[in-house]
Amino acid sequence: MSRLAGKVALVTGGGRGIGSSLVQRLAAEGARLVVNDLDPELAGAAAKAVRDAGGEAIAFAGNVTDADFAPRFIGAALDAFGDIHILVNNAGYVWNAPLHKIGEEQWDAMQDVHLKAPFRILKELRGRLDDRIARERAAGTRVHRKVVNVSSVAATGGTAGQAN
Repeated sequence: MSRLAGKVALVTGGGRGIGSSLVQRLAAEGARLVVNDLDPELAGAAAKAVRDAGGEAIAFAGNVTDADFAPRFIGAALDAFGDIHILVNNAGYVWNAPLHKIGEEQWDAMQDVHLKAPFRILKELRGRLDDRIARERAAGTRVHRKVVNVSSVAATGGTAGQAN
C-alpha cells in the first residue's frame, strides 16, 4: 500500500525543477495532487503526467504573489479533493545583485515570493482547516498534516549576490 494513499498534497512551483520531482514522488506514493505553476502549460503537463501514471491531479496555474492566490489555491484543492494533508511551498526564483545595487522592486519581489506568499498560503490553509481540525480533535481522530517550506542553501549560509 502506498504511504500517501488518500492524502491530498499541494505543491507550488510544481511544473518544473524540484517542484516537478516532488509532484512525481508524492504521486508515486499515492497522494492526490494540486499542481501549481506560474506557467499554465507546465502545471497542466505535470498534472497530466500524474494522471497518465494512474494518479489523481489537477493543475492550478497562478502567481503565488498575487493577493488572491492563497484563497483560490486552497479553495481549488478543497473543492477537488475535500481535504488537505500536505503543503509544499516550493515556488521561488532568484534575482541576484550585489546588495548596494538591489532596488526596492527587486528586494520586494524576492520577499513576496519567498516569504509573503508562503505566509499567506499557510494562513489561508489553517483558517480553512480550523473547524475540521477542531472536529478531528474532539472525536479523538489523529490526522497527520505536514508543511514543507523549500528553501535554498543561500537562505541558511548566504551566497554572494543573494542578500535579498
